[in-house]
Amino acid sequence: MSPEIYNYNNDIKFDINLSLSSQSHPNSFLYNLSEELGLIGNKHKKYSDHLACISANLMLLYLNKRGEFVFYSRDNNLYKSIERYNPLKISNRKIKKIIELLIKHEFLDHRKGRYVRHDKNLSYRSRFRPTPKFLNFLKKHYLKKEHVLEKNSDVIVLRNSNKQLKDYPEDRFTNKIRRECLSYNNILSFNKISVLKNKQVEEYLKDKTIDFKNKSYQRIFNGDFKHGGRFYGPWWLNIPSELRQFITINKNKTVEYDYSSLIIHQIYSAESLNYFEENTYSEDPYLLRGIQDTERKINKAIIQIALNCRDFENLNHALVSEYKRGKLSGKKPSKKEIRKRLDIFKEMNPKISGYIYKQIALKFQFQDSEIASNIISKCNRELIPVLSIHDSFIVENKNKSFIKNVMSKAIEEARFTSIPLIK
Repeated sequence: MSPEIYNYNNDIKFDINLSLSSQSHPNSFLYNLSEELGLIGNKHKKYSDHLACISANLMLLYLNKRGEFVFYSRDNNLYKSIERYNPLKISNRKIKKIIELLIKHEFLDHRKGRYVRHDKNLSYRSRFRPTPKFLNFLKKHYLKKEHVLEKNSDVIVLRNSNKQLKDYPEDRFTNKIRRECLSYNNILSFNKISVLKNKQVEEYLKDKTIDFKNKSYQRIFNGDFKHGGRFYGPWWLNIPSELRQFITINKNKTVEYDYSSLIIHQIYSAESLNYFEENTYSEDPYLLRGIQDTERKINKAIIQIALNCRDFENLNHALVSEYKRGKLSGKKPSKKEIRKRLDIFKEMNPKISGYIYKQIALKFQFQDSEIASNIISKCNRELIPVLSIHDSFIVENKNKSFIKNVMSKAIEEARFTSIPLIK
């Protein structure tokens, strides 16, 4: 099967936190598979955890029928030996060694990845899947889904400037937000979160898979604990926004509310200003004077990217990427048109025009993540399941008045001078 026609979207990511239980069937399976691979004596002990991890990933791929391959990185620096993120102490060198042996002994089919420097959208990672020989080996040893274990990694994640995992000392703040995140995940675990079955959803599921069991959040910080901090992880963050209207909680229909144009109001508030007093053209900052209202989505992309990059060339490159990834549709505006729209925005918002090309997103993401944390805590206290999607929140229809009041209160407590609309 050629790479050009193969659809990589359904494949699943290699999970370094998967293993097999210490029971007779899994132990017998690992011991005999190690012998087949020539890993005897000390070598069996050395590679046992890695063989168990790969086997668990292959089992879930096969048993869940969620994809055709498991994709993984061959970068030796990717899986850090920081215990909070890597409780099984998985090493990429050992993973690659086991994969090579499994291929050699015909337990794996393997597809080598490729890297395209000029266009990362054309790049893809190496991936593997079980052969009939491996599946027969599983059946011979009576392995079942309940033999797969998932080790818990830390829900509070810190990354450095290169987006690599970084360790950190514990303090009151990290202990507090960890307790809150674990409590949030625990509450969600007792609620059934799904989507209505309809034509639009079924069309999406033809090419994509949704892991409905994935309901756990992590908070991811960047550089330090004053930047980033947003909640990531569950499946509802990874589906198209137009499908979120079909999400159900405990079989009940839901409603989603978000803070309209939050980043703009954050910037105005940082300057102790009120957007609605400074800009009387429209209550929507992404509607630009002289530009058709139908262009709002493109205007929004231009403005938000400009606030988070360092110059025009980076802005233009990021827009090209948005079109290639399908986030934006239609014809991309010319460079001249992009500059024109940005100039209009600056003319309409002169007192915050200095924030353009200042890469301020991570700073304000921390603020909106703390607002989200406030809202989640208030919902948790009332045992109201809420799905956080950065600056928007999904609840059952019966709780729509409650969530709107909580969202208003959270902005008040954050002392905004420019109050975003809740829509």
